[in-house]
Amino acid sequence: MLECGGFVSLRPTPHPPAPHPPLFCSPLPMAGFDNTLGALLVGGLVAMALWGITCVQTYTFFTTNQRDQAAFKLLIAFLLVLDTFDSVLNGHILYFYLVKNYLNPLAIYAPTWSVILHVAITSISDFIIRSMFARRVYRLSNGNKVITLWIAAVSATDLVCGIVITAKAFGISSYLELDTLSSLLYLNFAAGTTSDVSVALALCYYLYISRTGFPRTDSLITILMAYTVNTGLVVAVDAALGILTYAAMPHNLIFLGFYLLLSKLYLNSYLASLNARQGLREMSNQPVSIQFTNFAQSSGRFTNASEAITSDGTVTRNG
Repeated sequence: MLECGGFVSLRPTPHPPAPHPPLFCSPLPMAGFDNTLGALLVGGLVAMALWGITCVQTYTFFTTNQRDQAAFKLLIAFLLVLDTFDSVLNGHILYFYLVKNYLNPLAIYAPTWSVILHVAITSISDFIIRSMFARRVYRLSNGNKVITLWIAAVSATDLVCGIVITAKAFGISSYLELDTLSSLLYLNFAAGTTSDVSVALALCYYLYISRTGFPRTDSLITILMAYTVNTGLVVAVDAALGILTYAAMPHNLIFLGFYLLLSKLYLNSYLASLNARQGLREMSNQPVSIQFTNFAQSSGRFTNASEAITSDGTVTRNG
């Protein structure tokens, strides 16, 4: 109240206006957009480009590989369906963070369901491809069960870890809580990498001991070895970048940008090796197989043997 000329005014004394509360309040430090939303955007765009390449490679596979069995073709079609669903999840991830929560920067801390489900889809797709590589090893090694079962075991470990991570991740509310799953994440990476390295080493070894001394066939085997190494190398580099960025920078989403690419790189590498078969056949003397007759190695394993590039890209030994 104010007193003026003996009269008391009932007007309230003016006070300075209270400061407006901040629009967003959080005990968490705000992460930069470059290493959160930016990483997701770049990873999502590259993943969509890889999906386009997958579609082209799948079309090439179905139009140029008429000798493949129907069951094998259905498996490739199923992998394309999985990859397409994975791309839909990637689109939802970008829409959720960049559009739906455009004015809510704190949403970047919360994993949406599509991010979590992406882990399971990646694990399933990678397991199927690794199983087909294990089949290659089994056939090329004349039925070596020890090596094949080892590859199957570490591949299954990677799959189980992915499923468990997916189930547990639905119970967390922030990416900062991934620390509680770090042991599973590292085991998932270790199992997947061990499987890929085991496949590459086994295939390269058995291809190497299949060398005959003939320039044409040795050149073919060298190309097959290069495809084997490149398939494992591309996936291993991406997985290593993902786990290293997570270990070094767990409070941003750069690691997630790499993880969005993992299954697509694996599928594209595998399809590339399948689609290269026609060119490899044309390098041989005959359009379908490379025949070796009256040939004996010092070990006596391949007397009167024949090697052929089969439906899954395996070089099998018959005879």
